[in-house]
Amino acid sequence: MLTYVATLLPSNFRAVFPAFRYTFLYRTLLKNRRSIGLWTFALSVCHACVVFYQHHSSLADIEFYRKSISGLLLLFIFALLAATSNNWSIRKLQKNWKRLHSLTYVAAFLIPWHITAKMSDQWSVVTAICMTLAINVICLWMFRKYQELLG
Repeated sequence: MLTYVATLLPSNFRAVFPAFRYTFLYRTLLKNRRSIGLWTFALSVCHACVVFYQHHSSLADIEFYRKSISGLLLLFIFALLAATSNNWSIRKLQKNWKRLHSLTYVAAFLIPWHITAKMSDQWSVVTAICMTLAINVICLWMFRKYQELLG
């Protein structure tokens, strides 16, 4: 979750807080955004594998897919983003690359659903922190879009 939020912070903070672009944190996050995004994908695959193993799930069981739809959608989006996070894809897809990578905001809206669906009866401090981060990222993005509409 932290790596995912780190990929979204530079563009959203830059739009909402213009002075943020002059900070060391902004420059560092922007410079390493691609590798942080790839780490996000790798960690989400690890998370999926651990959950799959812990629940003794079967890929042949339709119930597994029904229960895991939010996580599978997130994993699919992160896989698309990871597969196209290279210079070749940027050159070949051109402006469609940017459209494809805007799926990251769909993922931002899916994460609270995923957290709520999976952790509704067993919240912990970590769950609360993740939910707070997810909602704050959504609020930042919405404020950014509002500012873009105004001018």
